[in-house]
Amino acid sequence: MRRIASLTTAVALICVCVVVAGCGTSVTGARREGPAPTETVKPRSTTAPAIAADPAALATMIRRDTAVSPDVREDLTPCNDDAYPMDTDSGNLTSGDGPDLVVNIMTCGDGLGVASYVYRKVGGKYQNVFADEHTGVYGTVDSGRLQVIHEVYRSDDPVAYPTGEESTTYVWRGSQFVQVARTYQDYGAKTPTASPEPLATDPLPVPDSDPLDPDLPSQSPTSSAPVGGR
Repeated sequence: MRRIASLTTAVALICVCVVVAGCGTSVTGARREGPAPTETVKPRSTTAPAIAADPAALATMIRRDTAVSPDVREDLTPCNDDAYPMDTDSGNLTSGDGPDLVVNIMTCGDGLGVASYVYRKVGGKYQNVFADEHTGVYGTVDSGRLQVIHEVYRSDDPVAYPTGEESTTYVWRGSQFVQVARTYQDYGAKTPTASPEPLATDPLPVPDSDPLDPDLPSQSPTSSAPVGGR
């Protein structure tokens, strides 16, 4: 089994979390508490990008992205059922030239998230503007905002039963994502409730990556494997 699959057995070592500090966050800088500011983005089409329906082309584009870690690029190949271990979401996040594409990379065996990326469309190409490569991560589009979930594990937690969940919400401000909400939910609590956590004040750094041509074929093969397989 390749390294991407072996991460499921190593998750306890990778993601031992302290609730106060959070788990797998990719932000840095001073932190503060306070209300989330209101952000808006200009309306545009939210139709899913064509590349989201072509997993082979999408995987090829991600493997060409120098901002993606070598391990993820090397291991992003079809699973035993010939489906790529990816899920996608799309929506209006950054007011680019088309719908933004959120790509989640997972393990083949357990479907455990190992990386989440946001690609912004600029002039027909895709620019990586967000990358989180922490175990247990999953990103989605929620009402024009980027929501990133991190499953929180203690050393003895099985993959299917994390200790809790950290949820972070980002908005696009200028040319970077900024945190506007962050909560933690303890699954072991008698009444699990999402509690607010301090925010990072600094914008997220944009991954160092050149815009990527999706290189879609003129006619996709009928045998292409669907996105989201395990």
